[in-house]
Amino acid sequence: MDETTITPVELSRELGLDRKGKQIRGFLRNPQDGEGPFEDHEIGTEWHLTVAQAERIRKHFGKD
Repeated sequence: MDETTITPVELSRELGLDRKGKQIRGFLRNPQDGEGPFEDHEIGTEWHLTVAQAERIRKHFGKD
């Protein structure tokens, strides 16, 4: 991971959600915000979210 990405676990801690990022990973797999799927993720690998992806998640979970 580099400084421009964040993992679901790190983001969930920031948002005060469960520590393992389970809620965020569920949203990543099946987003219900009308903005379409999250692309460029290989199944079975760790998520590394871009700044734009992290902002979208913050907005969805009510902290933007």
